[in-house]
Amino acid sequence: MKIGVIGDGKMGKRIQEVVQTYGDEAVTLTSSLIETEAFVFTEEPEIMIDFSHPDNLEKLLTYSLQKKLPLVIGTTGYSSEQFQKIQQAGQDIPVLYSSNFSLGVLVMNQLVQQATAALKNWQIELIEKHHSQKKDAPSGTAKTLIESIQEVRKLTPVYSWEKQPRNDDEIGVHSIRVGSLPGEHEVLFATTDEVLSIKHEAFSNRIFADGAVNAAIWLKDQPAGWYQLKDMLV
Repeated sequence: MKIGVIGDGKMGKRIQEVVQTYGDEAVTLTSSLIETEAFVFTEEPEIMIDFSHPDNLEKLLTYSLQKKLPLVIGTTGYSSEQFQKIQQAGQDIPVLYSSNFSLGVLVMNQLVQQATAALKNWQIELIEKHHSQKKDAPSGTAKTLIESIQEVRKLTPVYSWEKQPRNDDEIGVHSIRVGSLPGEHEVLFATTDEVLSIKHEAFSNRIFADGAVNAAIWLKDQPAGWYQLKDMLV
């Protein structure tokens, strides 16, 4: 299978490597994303994986809709309006979006929801760490974890505060950017004299690339629709 890979950063290059290990072929754009106004690949892809930048969304959707190509998106930092456009594309082509393609993070979201439901009166804090070159904060994975919590309890995320105590109806969100950390997410549940921590650490971006390629292989045989990573496990 020919898999079009959009994005030539760390993740894009890692995905190209992983595609080859599966016996498939990674095809890339003939010119840089900044220079091109419309996507042109070295060969016609059968499906596309995007790990680039939110600014490329219009070109990405235009090409995939014209060619009727399934689309896997791992780019983070989209606005709510851009998310609506991605979901609308799912009416015509298969689209799978995930802020994190790790199976461990998928299970972490489920565990966080269970803990939130069981520990109804406990305070919750979220800490996420990434390399210093990551552009968005909090991370897309952190936002997904917050959404998982909010599905159970109506708590408000707080990203900065000064000289005031934490309210019980808030989630403190802490973003750390340093060095070359691949990614770490931890959700703390705390009450008097007791703390429960649910934590995931990534030691290589290969786990995300592997998950994205597996998602592409699965998505190719799906009908038009809006999909999430958890749909692969049903």
